Amino acid sequence: MRSDGPPGIPPESIAAKAAWRRAQASRTLEEKVAILLQLQKDELPLLEKQRPLRPWERPWPITP
Repeated sequence: MRSDGPPGIPPESIAAKAAWRRAQASRTLEEKVAILLQLQKDELPLLEKQRPLRPWERPWPITP
């Protein structure tokens, strides 16, 4: 694996992404699920603007 990363991507960006990945990996399962549920809630209004939701896309009444 190359240590300098892909051409055109600043080393600072590569280091920042690596730090973000380490932080995400250290989260608990509960935190990861809560983040996932929040992202899904945030996406629903955007999806509904494009088209009606399909039955399997409707959110369940779940709160972490």
